[in-house]
Amino acid sequence: MKEYLTSRDQLTNQGLRGLFKNNFELANQAISLARFYIKSGHEVTMSKLLSEIKRNPSEQYLRDLQKMEEEDDRGDDE
Repeated sequence: MKEYLTSRDQLTNQGLRGLFKNNFELANQAISLARFYIKSGHEVTMSKLLSEIKRNPSEQYLRDLQKMEEEDDRGDDE
């Protein structure tokens, strides 16, 4: 039987446990990713944010996104 998570279950840290050393690292990653999305003009929701963190929990992912955004900005200026 497949288990389905409610939106309330998705907002708990159960699915994120083990991806970060502690909840502070998780919070910092979520804040940084949300800031990136907002700054780049993307709509962000808590469920979208947590889903993205589950798929890509590394800090390198955020740095890669920022680098791609900077390259796009430079390409638009030319």
